[in-house]
Amino acid sequence: MQDIVDNFESLSEKEFSEYAGEWVAVVDGKVVAHNKIFKEVYEFIKEHYSREKPLNALIPEATPVVLSVE
Repeated sequence: MQDIVDNFESLSEKEFSEYAGEWVAVVDGKVVAHNKIFKEVYEFIKEHYSREKPLNALIPEATPVVLSVE
């Protein structure tokens, strides 16, 4: 469980804008896989990181803010 918490803390400390709209897998504080399709990330993790407990997260896309000034 601590691995997942540590990966979450590393995720929130870094800039992930390049992964906006994608699923990422974080192991030992590093993004080890990313893709818009979760299944692709999952399959990669299952094959290459089966002993670790990666954090999988969807990085939100930037939402434009529209203001109307009258």
